Amino acid sequence: MKKANIIVMWIAGIFLIGASVLKIHQLVTEPIISKGLWESWEFFLIQIPLELGLGIWLVCGLFRKAGWLLGLIAFGGFIGVTLYKSLSGAESCGCFGVVKVNPWVTLIVVDIPIFLLLAIFRPKGEKLLPPPWPKAAHFLAIAIPTFILLPAIEYVLITNKPPMVSQTYEVIDVKQWGNQQRWSLLDYIDIKEQLQNGEWVVLMYHNDCPDCREAIPLYEKMYKDLTGNNVNMAFIEMPPYGDDNLQLVKPGGEVPHGVLNDIKKWLVETPVVVVLRDGKVLKAWQGYAPTFDELLNAAFGQ
Repeated sequence: MKKANIIVMWIAGIFLIGASVLKIHQLVTEPIISKGLWESWEFFLIQIPLELGLGIWLVCGLFRKAGWLLGLIAFGGFIGVTLYKSLSGAESCGCFGVVKVNPWVTLIVVDIPIFLLLAIFRPKGEKLLPPPWPKAAHFLAIAIPTFILLPAIEYVLITNKPPMVSQTYEVIDVKQWGNQQRWSLLDYIDIKEQLQNGEWVVLMYHNDCPDCREAIPLYEKMYKDLTGNNVNMAFIEMPPYGDDNLQLVKPGGEVPHGVLNDIKKWLVETPVVVVLRDGKVLKAWQGYAPTFDELLNAAFGQ
């Protein structure tokens, strides 16, 4: 039973260490774009050292029962977060940095099994807190490198925040589209010739975006009302593109459909809604789908 507990804690610890390494790689290679505190760059700065520290703790075996209890609580929390992402239709659980894994897969293959194994194979006969104390050499050999490593990682993450634009990605900031300038993304959209003439409401979406899933049916209902006011509408799919089963906008619909090319990775909080006049931006929203009245005001109130 004790060997089983050691093996399970090793598995949990290695998983946490691996997930932390992938998150570190993500933070030093591209900006984090997400909604709310829980998936923000600032939250990752807190989460990574805690997750990595817990992983090291589970592997090293110091204060085994206390480490086991924190591991059990952590994986219980992971189940709640991953279940929420699964039910909300998120494409990735976000556990592994830039490596996208379906949250249902993470929930069923990783989070629930590790939680159950930790719950079943408990460290029996161990006290929650010392005494007895571990051997000083063993404790210092683990504690000193860990207490050096974690602050060093934090320093690297804080001082090496990636730029907003590179050859492989670009962070979209709609605030830079003001003053009726030509829309900078037009040249990357396959239906740009249509969008350069007349007034358009353009909704850009990701197929895994829950807010987009709610907004698109509402905008489909608005379509005839907008065209009756001489304002056109288009849906623009952003990469990564979905297969036939994951498409939020099905081919052959009434609303014109276009695609933003995948020449680079576009980082933005969707939905993105843009009101255009002859290819120039009148108004833009990010992470929010404006109402019919807001759209008309943007189109005719300029």
